[in-house]
Amino acid sequence: MKIRLFGLVIIGIFCFTNLGFAQEKVPPVKNIIWVIADGMGPEIMGFFMEGVRYADLEGYPDKVSSMETMMQKGTQGLYFNKTYDTIVTDSAASATQMATGQYSRPDYIGVDYNKNRVQSILELAQEKGKSTGVISDAYVTDATPAGFTAHVRSRRMKEEIAEQQIALGVDVISGGGLKYFNSDLQQKAKEKGYTFVKTRSELNKVKKGKLLGLFSDVGMPMAIEMYKHPNTPTLAQQTEKALELLGQNPKGFFLMVEAGKVDWAAHANDPGSLLAEMKTLDATLAIVLAYADKHPDTLVYLNADHDTGLGTFVYQYLNNQKVAEKTKQGEVLYNGNTAYHSMNMYKELEKQKRSLYYLGQELRAQPDSMLTQDYLERRLGEALGVPVNLSGVHNFQDISGVLKKINEDRGVSWATGNHSAAPLIGVAYGPHAELFSGVYHNTDIFPRMKNALGWE
Repeated sequence: MKIRLFGLVIIGIFCFTNLGFAQEKVPPVKNIIWVIADGMGPEIMGFFMEGVRYADLEGYPDKVSSMETMMQKGTQGLYFNKTYDTIVTDSAASATQMATGQYSRPDYIGVDYNKNRVQSILELAQEKGKSTGVISDAYVTDATPAGFTAHVRSRRMKEEIAEQQIALGVDVISGGGLKYFNSDLQQKAKEKGYTFVKTRSELNKVKKGKLLGLFSDVGMPMAIEMYKHPNTPTLAQQTEKALELLGQNPKGFFLMVEAGKVDWAAHANDPGSLLAEMKTLDATLAIVLAYADKHPDTLVYLNADHDTGLGTFVYQYLNNQKVAEKTKQGEVLYNGNTAYHSMNMYKELEKQKRSLYYLGQELRAQPDSMLTQDYLERRLGEALGVPVNLSGVHNFQDISGVLKKINEDRGVSWATGNHSAAPLIGVAYGPHAELFSGVYHNTDIFPRMKNALGWE
């Protein structure tokens, strides 16, 4: 009887398998799109997605961001980013470790902690016959794109990084950084088959071949000020063109896209600019996810190199003057003097028109005699798009203190203007996304990507 039952079980398994119910092995992916938001810690991801969900942010009628869609449909993991011998990292070491799977040190590009040259995932993809690209809305010789495309002892060696990028023959190089590509290097690029463009309209005309797009002298404009630059392509537009060009290779491609100015806004402790940069990132994710949905052999990975700022909304205890002001404005206070802030604060952040980092630079260059309360309230009001009251400020020449007061009034607190060692969130979308679950280190991303590509 036992033998007959065992036989029936075996026959059942055989039939189940041959009827197509057995789990099929997922084939390797052909394309990888790696989106890196420089400086985007978990608190920044939450700051943005919560605003979209609950604050009726402009451009999100369904109250769902592309980032949330990716997280809901994809796989998340938490990872650390320490270097060989430091707890906190910079973008150079982090990019090198992510791109190569080898421990490095701050300031190093494409070399391990002993300054030995190490191969990046982009270089390996190129060896395998895939097309390759790096895009940044900062500049293409900055630390993150450089970590995938160059090997130098310091991230400050911008001209050498540019030379190596052209020598390597990366198929799409797109972003800022024109000053680092001199006329001789531009000519070398043209001789290697690159189409060299400097404007959005020129970019739109490129239909095939290698692309060198350099749209600003150094860093590209902050997202919050892009309205001043109608012929400069957005990160989403650069990405769309890269996918059009790289997708022509039947062997597939590897593309790294950097949202580089999330970091800049967080360094400046500027939540209005940060919100604009996150919207720019999200518009890029919409393009990327649409491409992946249309090409199911594509894996998308979203992550950050490090956290910057550790900023978030906090509640505040108000003095009598502020209690009177808030009560007059109809705001609800708890315990008579505690402001927890409403979601309307996001709508106020959306009104901002200028980067506070650049405005701060302008104000610091003014003579002290110019820095009066009236003058600062006018300039800050124009930048923020809302009236500004600096009656609680005692030293108007202390621009950093003035900007800190602006943040306090908005209910935003920042732990630092520097990088932190906060753990980060990686999100994978598409085939083999499960490889990026769990807890890992940023050097573990490289072998997991090789696994997804079937190179192990």
